[in-house]
Amino acid sequence: MIYKGRLLFFISFFTFSISFSQQTEVLTHHMSAVEKELMQNYSRSFTETPPPTGEVRNIAEWESMESVLVAYTGGFGVPVSLIAEMSQHCGITTIVANASEKTTVHGIYSSNGVNLENCTYVYKDPNTYWTRDYSPWYIAVNDNEVAIINFPYNRPRPNDNDVPILMANELGIDLYGMDVTHTGGNYMCDGYGMAASTDLVWEDNTSQTHAEIDTKMQDYLGIDTYHVTLDPLDEYIKHIDCWGKYLDVDKVIITQVPVTDYRYADYEAVATYFSGQNCSWGYPYEVIRVQAADFNENEENPYTNSLILNNKVFVPQTGSDLDDDAIAVYEAAMPGYEIFGVYSGSWINSDALHCRTHGVADREMLYIEHYPLYGDLTFQTEYTIEADVVSYGGSPITGGFPKLYYQQNSGSWEEEVMINTSSNTYSATIPGLNGVNNVAYYIYAENNNNKTESHPRMGVADPHLFSYSGGSIGVNEYTDNMSLNIFPNPSDGAVTLKTTLASGFVSVYSINGQQVYSAAFNSPSNGINISELISGIYIVKVESGNVVLYKKLLVSK
Repeated sequence: MIYKGRLLFFISFFTFSISFSQQTEVLTHHMSAVEKELMQNYSRSFTETPPPTGEVRNIAEWESMESVLVAYTGGFGVPVSLIAEMSQHCGITTIVANASEKTTVHGIYSSNGVNLENCTYVYKDPNTYWTRDYSPWYIAVNDNEVAIINFPYNRPRPNDNDVPILMANELGIDLYGMDVTHTGGNYMCDGYGMAASTDLVWEDNTSQTHAEIDTKMQDYLGIDTYHVTLDPLDEYIKHIDCWGKYLDVDKVIITQVPVTDYRYADYEAVATYFSGQNCSWGYPYEVIRVQAADFNENEENPYTNSLILNNKVFVPQTGSDLDDDAIAVYEAAMPGYEIFGVYSGSWINSDALHCRTHGVADREMLYIEHYPLYGDLTFQTEYTIEADVVSYGGSPITGGFPKLYYQQNSGSWEEEVMINTSSNTYSATIPGLNGVNNVAYYIYAENNNNKTESHPRMGVADPHLFSYSGGSIGVNEYTDNMSLNIFPNPSDGAVTLKTTLASGFVSVYSINGQQVYSAAFNSPSNGINISELISGIYIVKVESGNVVLYKKLLVSK
């Protein structure tokens, strides 16, 4: 059932088992006692290959996916109605034991509205349905060829361990083996050479130094900065997707618990850590918080364990009073995406929707690499926007693309065809204007294979932003305009402006270009009074006919 942009999905919880040395053990997301014992002497046949040659880029979750991987183990781990929804616009790849089980699953799909034309099957009798943890990691080599990185899974589950090999064969792409024991639930990357995990990665690889692990992450995945953090959840699984998630290159969502929760300080510490880091685009992360219940309330709120799949985001729901608030957080943080709530009685804090699904990177994606302009910039007569645009499947970029779309000061959107300057690099410019200016922009591309892509991903709904002060607003003109005086020292935030101009219009802007005050004036005998400015640097602009005056204003309350 769909209403108000929300899907309600239902699933019954089930378990399954495998045999360990004549002993049947029920498997859960956590490592069982028997598995822990087995892991002490567990030997998996794993061959580390040389790393890829050339430039390597780890593909992020929000990039184009051709399919999503789920496993059937007598059930799917996720609601069939969710699979049906995903199948309408994306492939569904299901791991099954054999042809007989494929027939069973195909029948279930057919009875539940799954788009059968988008369904494929691979055979590997899965031990569990936690495809996130054992699925391959996808890379792009030289930004034109998708390949797979295999790693030793940190569970003694041999069929699950071999899924990366299975998928490489199925997709017909290169497979590289990286000897770093890991799990997908404890890994997130941004597509620009940055990734994060909890310190579980160190615990699982005690024979390697931290520096050796970092080197392998760089060689095989192209990770230049690897954030390894504490685990605030205290649920003993130590997977980062249980409490945090990259939503984009510059956005990270982190669970927030009430101050009464004994884990509160740990959650705030990890949020503070990310807020103090620069994203790969060169400026601080936007840290978004989503509220969970107090641990003592015994309520599950696995809201960060969501799945980004192309232009949709699927957020776990448990029936909590906080469910609606979580949806609202995602809607505010990810404008342009369709946000769906996914209900299941089986979701728990350390195991929900993200854990049981995994995207399969689009081998023919259209990729745009661009480092955006950001913040308050110095004045230039024009601002150059440069990007690399690559069609991984080899299909040519459509004539007249890529395009730069930009808007200055909430005006109309302008369109500029970007010029191919070298190889895959394209360039266009945004003209500098007089005064205080706010700019929004995005890049859009198409190829002859009907692939489209925007940068940032949602284009006009969530564009790149920057501001600048230009033209006649030179630094000296702020201080040398004696026709505009500001007094007294605005220590309380109250400002009086005096001008020799008889009438006109006065505006006050924050340093990033946001207008905070505007009013007309006519022969002010006592000056123009502005009150309640907060601490900061402002730009005061007075206009009268063809005369425009500027002053810098520092408020320190």
